[in-house]
Amino acid sequence: MPKPTDKAEQSKRKTYSAPALEKGLDILELLANQAEGMNIGEITKTLNRSVGELFRMLVVLEQRGYVSLQPGSDRYMLTLKMFGLAHRFPPVKRLTSVAAPVLQRLSYAIEQSCHLVIYYEGKGHVVVQQDSPSERVFSVRLGAEAPLMNTCSGHLLLAFADQHTREQMLSRIPAHHSTDRDFNLDKMVRKVLSQGYECIYSAQAQGIQDIGYPVFDYQDQAVAALIVPFFEYLDGSHQTNVDEAHKLIKQAALEISAALGFDAS
Repeated sequence: MPKPTDKAEQSKRKTYSAPALEKGLDILELLANQAEGMNIGEITKTLNRSVGELFRMLVVLEQRGYVSLQPGSDRYMLTLKMFGLAHRFPPVKRLTSVAAPVLQRLSYAIEQSCHLVIYYEGKGHVVVQQDSPSERVFSVRLGAEAPLMNTCSGHLLLAFADQHTREQMLSRIPAHHSTDRDFNLDKMVRKVLSQGYECIYSAQAQGIQDIGYPVFDYQDQAVAALIVPFFEYLDGSHQTNVDEAHKLIKQAALEISAALGFDAS
């Protein structure tokens, strides 16, 4: 008997309303995109709510440590509490603790920044990031989202997923994450699986060649993608070429995988 589609499953679920919770989540999601913070007037205007609706929400969120007022200011900012909670989740905590020292050694060896991406709800998410020790740095910030269809990490996560998981991942891709009309998913999957890695020029930054290798766990499942946004030095000061970088990135991905229980033999 065929499995029901995600949409069919969702249509069977009951829909509930929790207005107070929704207001609190709206505030957190809004402040997550505001590096300079916002005062209550700006928050209420953006969310189209009254001060009376949101004031107590902000007070409680501040008391619980999710938001804070900037010293000497009336602007609220998101704290790192949400980030800390997310990293208490055992698989992510284990992955980040294992990967962090490996990425640090890799960045020093190849003089390039590197990061680790996991899949969650239709997108890739950067959970570990390490800057290059070089004076010239190109990097992706911790917590950044990576579209699945046009990024190196997205290609790896899709290609190394089983068919059923890949279909679920594709069904959750946000509508605004568009891709090239000429993009051929099956061709990409075959290519990446055949190579064992992905190497494409970045769709987001000119001159950056993204090199990525999969990271596996003890169940032989691809749980993350190790990515290096590689760029060339024109003055000859950079000693590691693309071929050498590939070897070191692959070695780092295997080291992380082995620490997670993967048996490459």
